[in-house]
Amino acid sequence: MSVNLLLIFFVLIVVAMIAFILVQKGTGATAGSAFGSGASSTVFGSKGSGNFLTKSTMMLAFLFFALSMFMAVQASKEFTVADKGEIDLGVVGTLDTSGSDVPTLKPDVNDSSSDGLDVPNIDEGSVDVPSTDQVENVLDNAEDLKIDATEILDDATEAVEDVKQDATEAVDDLEDKTDN
Repeated sequence: MSVNLLLIFFVLIVVAMIAFILVQKGTGATAGSAFGSGASSTVFGSKGSGNFLTKSTMMLAFLFFALSMFMAVQASKEFTVADKGEIDLGVVGTLDTSGSDVPTLKPDVNDSSSDGLDVPNIDEGSVDVPSTDQVENVLDNAEDLKIDATEILDDATEAVEDVKQDATEAVDDLEDKTDN
């Protein structure tokens, strides 16, 4: 059976089990029926629905647990981890990090399920990924540029302050001359 069909049966059993449980009377409801309060007008007879609904609920519960266990066993068989201790990447392949700082993907030659599928293989060298040294060099250059930019900003701020101070002194000198 396919997984989808099992899931449909599973959901139907769950819905039926919920409905059967909600239709049953609780233990407090039988106390009133002992004195003849409407017990003879029930759908399932004067003894109530206990026998039919109880057996039906037990059967649905058994089917629920059996189907749950069966689907769990099937799922565990389908999604097992390889005995090699490696992570199974499926169709793509396995992660090989030997001999390089940069991990590359290689197709899994042991996996026969990928035959005939339209999945591109990644050749060595076809992916241009920078090495860790190149990345560190770029980061160092960026840090140097940041330091240079900070120094230029500080110099510009000092120059603006000097111009402000000179302008203030010039204004003060002009005020002194106009006052005299």
